[in-house]
Amino acid sequence: MEEERKRILEMLQQGQVTVDQAAELLNALEASRPPDREGQRAGAQAERPAGGAPRGLAELGRSIADSVGRAFGGGAGRTNFSTAHLTQAGLSRMQDGTSYTNFGHLVIADDVPADLLGQKIGSITNFGSVTGPEDLLAVLEARCDENFGSFGRAEEEEEEEDDGRPKLQNLGKTILTQQQLANMADGVRYANLGKLIVAENVSEELLAQKIAVYENLGNTQGPANLLGILQARCPENLGKFELSAESAEEDQ
Repeated sequence: MEEERKRILEMLQQGQVTVDQAAELLNALEASRPPDREGQRAGAQAERPAGGAPRGLAELGRSIADSVGRAFGGGAGRTNFSTAHLTQAGLSRMQDGTSYTNFGHLVIADDVPADLLGQKIGSITNFGSVTGPEDLLAVLEARCDENFGSFGRAEEEEEEEDDGRPKLQNLGKTILTQQQLANMADGVRYANLGKLIVAENVSEELLAQKIAVYENLGNTQGPANLLGILQARCPENLGKFELSAESAEEDQ
């Protein structure tokens, strides 16, 4: 699991996947973690080819799908890892009662007949986002065995994604200082995909003023009071929050 997580972050740094795709893959990887971790981990290592973690997005996706299948008892079917459109023509070529697993963005075309959709999709497991007309979304929701993502109309998702906030990303190692924050716009959406260290002398007021939303997919370190501010602004934590060395020594 840890090697696959590192590989996802490496692919993100190399531009092979987007931030949203990386978040969806990390979500799926965490959700697929089996209850019997030691036994399942040994099985995964036995199946993994020599050389360590999967090398490409497709292979990584198959590895996650296999883990999900073992965890939830899924069978053969179709899987989406990026953006896919369910059209009338595409559905017509599917077998009846297909099992569908969505890790990315699944878009249902407006002209898809509801009866055809219900005939072709027997079950769906959703780790990403599914958008389309309300009546067609209802068909898939009724067949959704496990939902870790979202179902919504396309226009609602666009409004949610584009909140108008300035966006910043950290892909390497950054020390967030008082001076850096002072030069930052107010109300930033900050995505940390590497290692971010919040300096000891950063003021709580300035940090709260500058960072409105904090997305943590990497490692965030700093004093407890400043970490608390970022954690309160973190809608979903896929990484780690840790006390900095200085703060840990003071606590002892």
